[in-house]
Amino acid sequence: FDHSGGVRAAISEGLTIITQEANAAFYEKLGSQPSTIALDALARNPQPATIESVEDEASYGDDSMRVEVYLIANNPHGSAMLMVYLPEQRLLVEADAFSPGRDFQPYAANLLENIEARNLRVDRILPIHGELVAYDELVRAVR
Repeated sequence: FDHSGGVRAAISEGLTIITQEANAAFYEKLGSQPSTIALDALARNPQPATIESVEDEASYGDDSMRVEVYLIANNPHGSAMLMVYLPEQRLLVEADAFSPGRDFQPYAANLLENIEARNLRVDRILPIHGELVAYDELVRAVR
């Protein structure tokens, strides 16, 4: 829920929400509830929510780009967290599993285990809470 800001605006533009299957009901409800305090983007431009749920993994792409979405298995922070991998760019995008610059990284080891278990070739990590960093920063944080 703490990363859902802007979802109603995305729905109002007809965008598809991709989430882990355990989160789907939350986003369906979010997209169907009325705006009660102020008219938001979805209230001004009503659209049905298009939700695509991912159980363990999914892949999207066309001739120009491929994006892979994976469950971060056994994550102690949340059981329904996803990471996004762009194989051509060797870039991993994640939220809350690794936050560079912090002294305490309680979920970093689990993220590294998931990356290694899926044999992802990652050069850089783009954390939602932080700046783009080299993959080696994750490895150092764990080791």
